[in-house]
Amino acid sequence: MKPLTIVSSRTPAGPLLEVAGDLDHSNAQQLRQAAAGAVLSAGLLLVVDLGELGFCDSSGITALIAVRNHVVAAGAGLVLVAVPETLRRLLSLTGLDQVFDLRDSHRLQAY
Repeated sequence: MKPLTIVSSRTPAGPLLEVAGDLDHSNAQQLRQAAAGAVLSAGLLLVVDLGELGFCDSSGITALIAVRNHVVAAGAGLVLVAVPETLRRLLSLTGLDQVFDLRDSHRLQAY
């Protein structure tokens, strides 16, 4: 297992969380806490970069749903970028690809 790391920064669109390592039942709460710590308001986007994500179990997917719910409650938007193919497939199989905004890049022009 790869340890989970979450690096927080800002983009012109809003906060950015860069998630790396394995997202599972032992650390999914870290993602929820990182999202809760992001300053969000109406019109901003929380960008979650998953390009370095190695593994994601059902607890990780549940954490992503919780993050989305938090963001929506704040009146902001959520974008998942650089989603690994295995996670993209799981999101598609569960219909969550219709719930999440999936993008290839977190560059501003991508929005």
